[in-house]
Amino acid sequence: MAATAIKPITGMLRRTLILDLGIGLGLGLVFGNAFWYGYHVPRTVARDNYYKKLEDERAARSSS
Repeated sequence: MAATAIKPITGMLRRTLILDLGIGLGLGLVFGNAFWYGYHVPRTVARDNYYKKLEDERAARSSS
């Protein structure tokens, strides 16, 4: 029986693994930021503006 069950990762396989991880993490960050700043933040601002408008209308009705 061998001392290790699998051979260590070396050479081309190691470079490919590092490249795949780098590309995966890089694309994850890019698409994560695209979602966050392209969809989430504008929707949150629109929601906050909507509720602020409702609150302002309610305050104007109650003060009249």
